[in-house]
Amino acid sequence: MPQLTYSCPSRRPLLGLRARTEPVLAVGNLPRLSFLDKRADLSFSIGSAQEDMARRGKPMNLTIGVCAYNEEKNIKTLLGDILDQRNLPQLARVVVVASGCTDNTASIVRDIANANPKVELIEEKSRTGKTNAINLVLASCSTEVLALVSADIRLPKDSVAGILRAISDERVAVAGGLPVVENSQKGVVAKSAAIIWRVMRQTMTELGSTGELSFVMGELYCFRTSLVERIPSVVVNDDAYIATLARNKGFKVVHAPEANFVLKVPSSIPDYIAQRRRVTFGHLLIKAQMGRFANVEGMALDHTLILARAMIREAASHPMSVIRTLFLLELEVAVRLLAWLDLRVGRQYATWSRIASTK
Repeated sequence: MPQLTYSCPSRRPLLGLRARTEPVLAVGNLPRLSFLDKRADLSFSIGSAQEDMARRGKPMNLTIGVCAYNEEKNIKTLLGDILDQRNLPQLARVVVVASGCTDNTASIVRDIANANPKVELIEEKSRTGKTNAINLVLASCSTEVLALVSADIRLPKDSVAGILRAISDERVAVAGGLPVVENSQKGVVAKSAAIIWRVMRQTMTELGSTGELSFVMGELYCFRTSLVERIPSVVVNDDAYIATLARNKGFKVVHAPEANFVLKVPSSIPDYIAQRRRVTFGHLLIKAQMGRFANVEGMALDHTLILARAMIREAASHPMSVIRTLFLLELEVAVRLLAWLDLRVGRQYATWSRIASTK
């Protein structure tokens, strides 16, 4: 078992780890928009998720989990984004798991935790993977809702309130945000990779409007903690696993139009292949274990027309996307083959190499 250390304000100690069993396989005056809000194209304000839950007779309680490995360049900024969120529940807590970090990530978070009682640090002495890090957050979580935020993104000010408003519907068990690519003009590879994210955003928006969404983006999503006590350690794509589990249990999976996150896509061929290979492997694993694709393949099989419309809109708004898609297809063939081989030989992706160009 990895060594763990905890840093949290003495006024509110971290809850002890509970034993868990691993399962089998309204628009008013607009506020001034920040740089990130403008990048996310936020042209409206949203009401408080707390107020929405209060109207339903339920208090809003929330834990925000951040799993970080060597994120000293972004972690302070991200935690600032989180703590500056509008309409953040008063009792919200932020739990950061720093896994085997060899840089200053843990010390940065520790300083913030000492100054702010909302922030808590769990430090793993050795890196055991994102899934295990999420399980540490789950084990310390006593709130109804857990939001997971990637350590290498930025959040506009209404992102968390957006996903909380979406999940305030009792029929909804998982709610996710929508991507905005920061480096979409940085070279041929990044311009090409950005196509995937734009198409995904358009498709998710349409599927969300029809109630047929079956997946979320792992960079920003929340779920009801009653769904799962522990994620199996072999799971690579936690977002796909949680969304598929929710759908299999009869709950809705939705996206929140107001909840945006800003990320960087790979800008080199090796980085693109490495990232897409791991993600594709994770989806193949979910399909093998749970019988569903919670990704583009699932959309292509179940919602061909919606995906086609999104691709047509992408081509109309970005004509060069037609040529770049051909380049992407060549890369994706290689990615798919490599991921399939990984699955056949039993490769594990509990931990993976950092994708430098996305940081």
